[in-house]
Amino acid sequence: MVSSKSVSMSSSLRRLLAPAVATGLLVAGLSVTSGTPASAAPPPAQVRQGPAQADEPWLDREQPAARRARALLSRMTLAQKVATIDQNSGTGVPALDVPPIRSIDGCCGVTGTVPTTAMPAGIALASTFGPAQARSYGRAIGEEAYKTGFNSIAGPTMDLLKTPFNGRMWESFGEDPLLNGALATAQVNGEESNDVWAIPKHYNLNNQETRRGHVNAQVGERALNEVYTRPWEMMVQHAKPGAVMCSFNRVNGRYACSNARLMRNTLKGRLGLDGYITSDFDAGHGFGDYAAGLDVSGPTETWAGAALVEAVRNGVVPRSRVNDAAFRVLYTMIESGVYDNPPPGATTVPAPPQPTIDQATLDEHDGLAARIGAAGAVLLKNQGQALPLAADDLDSLAVIGADADYYIAGGGAGAVANPANLTTIVDGITARASGVDVSYSAGVDSPGLGDTMPGPAPVPSGSLAPDTGSGDGLRGQYWTNPTFAGAPFATRVDTQVNIRTGIGSDFSSTSRVSGIGSPLNLAPMSARWTGTITAPADGTYRLSLSHLGTARLYVDGELLIDDPGSTYGTQDTAVEMTAGEARDVRIEYVADVANQFNGGLNDQAGPMIRFGWTMPDDALAPRMERAVAAAEDADVAVVVVRDYTSEGSDRGTLTLPQDQDRLVRAVAAANPRTVVVLATSGPVLMPWLADVPAAVQVWYGGQAQGRTVASTLFGDVNPSGKLPVTFPATEAQVDRIGARNPFRHLNIVNPTDRYEEGVFVGYKGYDKAGLRPLFPFGHGLSYTQFRYGNLQLRSTGRGQRAAVVATFRVRNVGSRAGTEIAQVYTGKLPRVTSPRRSLAGFARVQLEPGAATTVRVRLDRRALQSWKPRRDAWVTARGGRSISVGTSSRDISLTKRVRVR
Repeated sequence: MVSSKSVSMSSSLRRLLAPAVATGLLVAGLSVTSGTPASAAPPPAQVRQGPAQADEPWLDREQPAARRARALLSRMTLAQKVATIDQNSGTGVPALDVPPIRSIDGCCGVTGTVPTTAMPAGIALASTFGPAQARSYGRAIGEEAYKTGFNSIAGPTMDLLKTPFNGRMWESFGEDPLLNGALATAQVNGEESNDVWAIPKHYNLNNQETRRGHVNAQVGERALNEVYTRPWEMMVQHAKPGAVMCSFNRVNGRYACSNARLMRNTLKGRLGLDGYITSDFDAGHGFGDYAAGLDVSGPTETWAGAALVEAVRNGVVPRSRVNDAAFRVLYTMIESGVYDNPPPGATTVPAPPQPTIDQATLDEHDGLAARIGAAGAVLLKNQGQALPLAADDLDSLAVIGADADYYIAGGGAGAVANPANLTTIVDGITARASGVDVSYSAGVDSPGLGDTMPGPAPVPSGSLAPDTGSGDGLRGQYWTNPTFAGAPFATRVDTQVNIRTGIGSDFSSTSRVSGIGSPLNLAPMSARWTGTITAPADGTYRLSLSHLGTARLYVDGELLIDDPGSTYGTQDTAVEMTAGEARDVRIEYVADVANQFNGGLNDQAGPMIRFGWTMPDDALAPRMERAVAAAEDADVAVVVVRDYTSEGSDRGTLTLPQDQDRLVRAVAAANPRTVVVLATSGPVLMPWLADVPAAVQVWYGGQAQGRTVASTLFGDVNPSGKLPVTFPATEAQVDRIGARNPFRHLNIVNPTDRYEEGVFVGYKGYDKAGLRPLFPFGHGLSYTQFRYGNLQLRSTGRGQRAAVVATFRVRNVGSRAGTEIAQVYTGKLPRVTSPRRSLAGFARVQLEPGAATTVRVRLDRRALQSWKPRRDAWVTARGGRSISVGTSSRDISLTKRVRVR
């Protein structure tokens, strides 16, 4: 089953890439290597039969989509046009066979109610630097969306990463505009090859989750266009998405979904979007949004449905604007193939239960998830060739880490909560290490949304006991009022006092840690925790409360901390404790700060409290002691560290949660053959890096993460992933480059984030500030070695037609087959304040030992240009500049100069 769009796009892509097909390499960031074989297209479900009648010209499939859409629109009443642009909750127009819009979140897999394939997170896909991989990734998501009855997919997530604290960075493609745009283009093309349409998100500058519904991104025109809009330009022009989703935030004072300059002038005008613009979930702000360019508002029908019909009749919204919006939706439905071949149940109202996906498709996509996960694994460090491991040389192996035996994923709308075929890291290593005694120890408690808050690590569950009830932890009592009045609304044993509410805790969570949920997360509440705390060793412990709202700590009946918590912060107190001695503890908390509950889950801080401690340096909690003992008895220790992040909640710190730094140090001290596997949403601090011989970044690896990790550690796959985001050495470095933590906006109702760094985002900011990050953008090691040589540059054309092609040789000088990602960077532009180095092209090169190949990369044209605000246009910077080739933004092998005319 092939839609009209998939035919036209594939042919145009072939024309675009024709000069490079023979080399099997890459042009301007678009891969032409042979990727994963295309998934079989789903069988026809409800194909419309019969020839078009003269009075039904919209059924004539030989006609262009625009002509068919205009004919269909001409037969509609106002009410039918408004029904056509109903966001995800309408009836469509049954009389004309127009289905309702039915979208599903799908940045990293379909988030349906039936089992679907949980793909590696977007940041893992970005680490492949592989458009071919991204297209296969998108094709699988599109096929599963179709088979589960959806006609559109909210994804990919194109939020370019301004700050590493972003709680949603796991969904995205990193900090570089070219990489972001190339992979988004490929994913959208893959999705839309299945008779569905994509809805890339979130346009534009959705770069923080804290107060995302009201934050004002104050950005200059040059940075807006060169950095943040550039990926959208690539994606719109080379993938032709059916729709684009506008974001919650404001841009230079106007909400993105009410911003005519962003939507009408830029996205539909200069970039040429033919499809429609839809709001994020209730991100509209009035009927004026339609004049600004918004086409679909909702899902709450404050400015849609019957209210919109009335607004048109009263002259509040121009009828021409509704006509255009309905035309754009109809055009998308026809061009995507949805109108002629709708998904199962697509025209049934109300929507029927989602069909299950056949096992053959799930099995195929599970294999794809494993291959992409392996391609995105980044070997950060490999001292003394500690990796790969050889099962034949091992008798025992200890796997250590919270959730190494569990599904490691992020939270929020993009989270696939029901993976079809989960392989945990413990499962994967155990299966691969046949004949090896594999043990597992958690070492620490599982992280939850509370761990995104800064402050000392929470007191571990093994050191707490409730005064009533069973298990580790404290007895928690919750009231739906701020005065502890009446009987508690709920009572339970909480393993830790570590509470933060939000989308990734209460609604779309993949964490083992339970949130407190509604109504406690929506209005002022109070809570009390009681029980005992027991120290694992003699010494001075600093007990702490990190919180927003009034909090009190009692130990043995004595009040030690009493703070109103008018802003989020930490108070601590020194307590002498004796090993094994239980001390009574009581914590009282009231969420009573102004603006703590305002704006719903998009904006409110909500309840936030953590009971933490700082232990003596040589102390280990009981669970950690058991993990260290297991490491001492094993030939190799694999420590899996993770965070938990989510839509709606930025990270307050880059420190690993749950005292995992202490865990790694203790295990490394016990076993010199310690390998650290980082299953994180993005950069974290690594104060233990010098203590371990090897570290591998595997991100949130989806349902096949266990096999990804095992195949990488044991050398079945030679790691080839490269970092799509810079890893800072300290949080102070992040401040230095202007990417300050948005968590600081927690108490501000209408914050402003000033983009003072301009175009110097990510690695470009580190270069400008002269800072040495922990790992640079593009970094990634291999089990083999590659050598570069013979760089040749050719400049053609003049002015806006100027182009540069770089040709160079890459040789595998090691003993293993491997894939190298060659990166091409431009230097500073002449007569323009510009970054020291900017990614301009890249290529995935697969070579056998001793083999060499010539690589040809046509530089992205925007890398030769800058945005001129006075001319409101891109302008080629004429003159000389350096072109560099290397394995990262800081590891450059070849450099030459070229003159652009």
